Amino acid sequence: MITIEGEEHFHLSRVLRAKAGEKIFATDGNGTTCLCIVVSTGKDSSTCKVVEEYYDKNVSRRKFCIGMAVLKPISKLEFAIEKCVELGAAGFLLFHCERSEKGNLRFDRIAGIMRSAVKQSLQSRIPELAIVKSLEEVISGSHEYAIRFVLHEKSDTMVENYLSGVEKDAPIVALIGPEGGFSDNEIEFLKKENFNSVSVGKPRLRSETAAIKIASLLATY
Repeated sequence: MITIEGEEHFHLSRVLRAKAGEKIFATDGNGTTCLCIVVSTGKDSSTCKVVEEYYDKNVSRRKFCIGMAVLKPISKLEFAIEKCVELGAAGFLLFHCERSEKGNLRFDRIAGIMRSAVKQSLQSRIPELAIVKSLEEVISGSHEYAIRFVLHEKSDTMVENYLSGVEKDAPIVALIGPEGGFSDNEIEFLKKENFNSVSVGKPRLRSETAAIKIASLLATY
């Protein structure tokens, strides 16, 4: 048996209006998902019986992290994060750089968006989230990833060609700049820190579109 409380209980009982006998999926956000039958829904909690248990259900084969500069309005960034979670992103690094927009990001709001996207896509892991102030901190937070690249419109290397030569299980971090892109100095800095420079093609994409495209490719290649 498992007990569901708090916000998830409210969503189950008041929004979904689940009744006793209905089947639901429940996850702990750390890799375990259970197929459950609702036993009862009370005022403060719901009780469910576990029927089957799965590990890493619908998790992307490749572990990948999306690094994004802060955008304005914040809703564009939030939209990109939601879709990248649905596509299997395992983590996010949000940062400020020379051309990024100023503004404070609400960790709790973004975390809530990620949780909703995990439930929507029936996945079992809530992505890691880090909000940092500079590219230097991005470097410090990306050492666990074997493959690291940055999107740059002047690069001669197409991202599809680049990814086709990368091992399927190699963890990857991809950096997407703000509207206007990274400055030349930032690109040089990232190259010195072993970030390869790749291009998404001739069409000039908005940052949020580029993030979604990269997440889709990383989930495929």
